[in-house]
Amino acid sequence: MFRTLSVVAALSFIAGQALAQNADFTLVNATGYPISEVYVSPSKSQSWGGDVLGKHTIGDGEAWKLSFPQSKTQCIQDLQIVFEDDNSKVVWEGLNLCELDKLTLSYDRKTGVTSAKKE
Repeated sequence: MFRTLSVVAALSFIAGQALAQNADFTLVNATGYPISEVYVSPSKSQSWGGDVLGKHTIGDGEAWKLSFPQSKTQCIQDLQIVFEDDNSKVVWEGLNLCELDKLTLSYDRKTGVTSAKKE
């Protein structure tokens, strides 16, 4: 009986770890402006890496599914977007991508205030 419980507990723990490393999410653009580039980087990193959108643009009110290889996933990430209309950049820092399925970004260009609704 004890051995069975230990195996079940171990399997539950391993499954929980695998789920915790899933950083895939849907990015919703509620900024008011089309997004032409998205960069995601571990919060401790000094560089952004490549644009994860490629040739795609996320229009205002549109959503885009972002997927990451689970073997290299770090949960706490920074997100930088570039707007299509003026090439300005905005950064959201310290997002735990493993704890969300959907991220809605908002931005007030006049005040420079950003917000992110996590679901």
